[in-house]
Amino acid sequence: MNKKELISRASEILRLNQTRKPVKIKKHRFQIIDEEGNTAYFTVKRADKQVLYTVDDVNNVIDACLEAILESIRRGEEVNIRGFGTLGLHYRAARRTKQPGTEDWVEIDAHYTPKFLSGNDLKAAVKVYDLARKGMSVDDYDLGDDEDGEDI
Repeated sequence: MNKKELISRASEILRLNQTRKPVKIKKHRFQIIDEEGNTAYFTVKRADKQVLYTVDDVNNVIDACLEAILESIRRGEEVNIRGFGTLGLHYRAARRTKQPGTEDWVEIDAHYTPKFLSGNDLKAAVKVYDLARKGMSVDDYDLGDDEDGEDI
């Protein structure tokens, strides 16, 4: 799934869940003048309404989340998304290794690499997929407990 598909799917989920955002509506002021020159002002304030999130709204939210994750990684912080996993850095020490094609010894400098540790909900989703591929029902298999101690 690429970013565009992720945005479309997230928009669809928000629509299915009927998740809405509040929208402020400005009040309108009307002026009525009768034949004798009397003036009356009426202020009409509509109740705030709620509208569905658009694809652009979801795109902005996902862009902001990804940027926040990248900024945290740039500062060396771990990002923990409950149930999904933890993103962070892994330090790899300097070492010597053989180059596969030439069998020459090569020095590799110390560096950081991205690290991802999957969370319980992600692991459970993989189990469900694996069971479905094997033709088994999820009810026939114990997926374990979530963090609250309840069955998944």
